[in-house]
Amino acid sequence: MVVYLITSSRPEIQYQSLKDVEEGESIKLLENEETQEVKCCSNKQSFQKKSYILLVFLLTATSFPVILPATFARPLITIGTGVLMLISDDNLVLSNPFLTYIGDISYSLYLIHWPIYAYWKLTCEGDEYCEYCLWYTESFLFSVLLCALLASIILAILTYETYEKWYLKLSSTSIGLIVVTIFFLNIVLIHKDEITDHIDSIGRNVSNLDNVTEEMTLDDAARLNHRWSIYDRKFLRVPSCVYETKSHLGWCRHTGLSPSGKYKMAIIGNSWTANHARMFYQECGYKAKSILQGAAFGCEALYPSGQTELCKGNFTHFEERMRKEKPDMAFIFTRFMSVGDPFPKGVNSFEKDPIYQTMKEQMLKFISNIKYKLYILDAIPRINRKIIEEIVPFFRNNTDLVKIDNLLIRPDNFEMARKRYAQLMKDCNGKCIMVDYMPEFYNNSTNTFRYFDDRGFSYWTDPLHLSPHGIEHIRHVWTDICTNL
Repeated sequence: MVVYLITSSRPEIQYQSLKDVEEGESIKLLENEETQEVKCCSNKQSFQKKSYILLVFLLTATSFPVILPATFARPLITIGTGVLMLISDDNLVLSNPFLTYIGDISYSLYLIHWPIYAYWKLTCEGDEYCEYCLWYTESFLFSVLLCALLASIILAILTYETYEKWYLKLSSTSIGLIVVTIFFLNIVLIHKDEITDHIDSIGRNVSNLDNVTEEMTLDDAARLNHRWSIYDRKFLRVPSCVYETKSHLGWCRHTGLSPSGKYKMAIIGNSWTANHARMFYQECGYKAKSILQGAAFGCEALYPSGQTELCKGNFTHFEERMRKEKPDMAFIFTRFMSVGDPFPKGVNSFEKDPIYQTMKEQMLKFISNIKYKLYILDAIPRINRKIIEEIVPFFRNNTDLVKIDNLLIRPDNFEMARKRYAQLMKDCNGKCIMVDYMPEFYNNSTNTFRYFDDRGFSYWTDPLHLSPHGIEHIRHVWTDICTNL
């Protein structure tokens, strides 16, 4: 820009019409012009010599075998190039048609080459290969880099010939509108994820369920931990669901779904289904045209827990409702119970395991009536409910957090439950998806499950459900699942 402003302000040689002056004056003017022309030619020759010297200097600096400091090299090359442009009129080298065309496409090449080079560097240069094929590897990488350079040049030529030449013919107003439009398109592309999440949140009508704020203290943690346990049952009853009975469990159907929803959904399981229902409704409701909810007290959907008559009845009822509903997608929210029991005596494989075989049979019945996918919540350890109220006192006494973890967690049987679920994935004919909370609760630095945050707020309630704070902790898992449905 500076070079352009300087060159555009150069005084040009002014010519006068010979018709309007006397003959003497004409001769004098011609003599002055001849003198100026001689001086001009002399200046041009001087400038050309200087331009060649400067060109050689810049080429030497850019190809110098030792890397020059950026703080020195960048301003040197930038200023040197600008000066070269000022003194390079009729330079035989720089006026070469080939080089001038390279100059024409240089801006497009500048914009295009970097993402292509960055992609090459990220995908090729970082690979490690064996020593005996090192020569092949280096040759291959050089060939790919050469192709990347050629691709950059070809794309730059296409951009210059089709886009740059076109917009340079437009008026300033038209160019301004194009710049503004492209600017806003870039803003949208850069922030498309945030914009999509915002639009989705409008459809989901998401609201925070735990009311935990940054300024809260240990006193607030003690109060809310107690409150979440006391009002746990109230939290299980979902306002959006029309219940078939007066119980907060049982069967109900959600209302107020998005008019644009396209999937029939069903959520089933034990009381964890009701425990998750508000959050699931907020995250998935905008994609559902119907949501059937079935929550059985103390009974798993894939196995009649404890072989009690109540759970046997619920076990059959789950299958019947799925057969009648025929949902597009179904979700099992279950805190594991009997599916974590060890193998019976004399059994050492899933083929002979009566618990697993019952799970498998029920799962096959489910997926035969589900159009797309069955999502199953994997097992995580249960808790020692008596420790919930002790979390904050432990914090006040500066108790080691690992000690609290070990007191709060009941690790028995959950690993066996996970093994059965893993086997179930293999026998599900590709129609099941496992949802795992372990990454959300397992602390890799201490190798323990942590069911509270670093301020003492509990992720569980005394009745063995996830607290509202725990639901918020795992919400993003379901945000991702529902977004990708």
